[in-house]
Amino acid sequence: MKVALTCNTLPSDYNRESGDDTFAEFDAPSTISAIKKALLKYCAAVEVVEADEGAYERLRRGNFDFAFNIAEGIRGEAREAQIPAMLEMLGIHYTGSGVTTLAITLDKRRTKEVLLANGIPTPRFQLLARPEDLGPDLRFPLFLKPNGEGSSRGITARSLVSSEEELEVVATEMVAKYRQPVLAEEYLTGREFTVGLLGNPPEVLPIVEVSFESLPEGAPRFDCYEVKWIYDSLDAGYDTTVCPARVDDYLRSRIEEVATRTFEALEVRDLCRLDLRLDGDGVPSVFDVNALPGLIPDPAENSRFPKAARAAGYSYEGLIGEIFSSALRRQGISR
Repeated sequence: MKVALTCNTLPSDYNRESGDDTFAEFDAPSTISAIKKALLKYCAAVEVVEADEGAYERLRRGNFDFAFNIAEGIRGEAREAQIPAMLEMLGIHYTGSGVTTLAITLDKRRTKEVLLANGIPTPRFQLLARPEDLGPDLRFPLFLKPNGEGSSRGITARSLVSSEEELEVVATEMVAKYRQPVLAEEYLTGREFTVGLLGNPPEVLPIVEVSFESLPEGAPRFDCYEVKWIYDSLDAGYDTTVCPARVDDYLRSRIEEVATRTFEALEVRDLCRLDLRLDGDGVPSVFDVNALPGLIPDPAENSRFPKAARAAGYSYEGLIGEIFSSALRRQGISR
């Protein structure tokens, strides 16, 4: 098989640790190279296709049998669906979720509406085009985030607000910078987890707890850009994740059930990573769904989905192979 590896590559001079989140969703050349190397264990040829304005022509002329898709897209409210839409137009099957699912999961409000329609717990929320739109029903503290971003773009130490005055300042800045509405949701103070799912039906990988105990005084006690890309960077040396999470069998089964129901309700395919917090009653509540989870190969970089896969016994090549094989089986294709 000849496989297209569709992706967005980080600019060579970009540094996430600078605090600039412009290209935070894109993949480092080392990740793209590692995926290509792993795929070559399972197919005859792999060609990297950059997910930019020239992607359609490269895909059309490439004579590809399949695509391994990690592309984030380059702009627009449903950008993660751009490459899958092109692939479907050209009749090329691909790994991962389809156009509709990727469009919905990048939209945090729509994701939460699907969760609520399926009886899956999620924090109470409101979408704000302007700070003054906040209704009387939500209770402070509130957590603010751009409605249509990934990789913690726009989610910073200032995202947790305790008053209308704080909300007005932070939300106004967020709307201006990211040019989109802000999702405000009630902040849950319980333990935070992230869960990887792999295959169809999904295998729930060992649960990852996001822990903030090792961080210095004054650091955020919630997952955000600073925690994920600065404190938990190679240079800083903090480890904010515990895998497998230290949970009892009852809590583990509840988290796995909610994760599986979320995967099915959103019609996710092949792989997914979702984020949960416990509410005041200890109920796992889903607050974000990532149908294109990061696949950074270096264990020292603490990429959550590969970390969970390693805890389940997968090598990096084995993880990439299982994603690829799951997609082939789903399409009824034999290698």
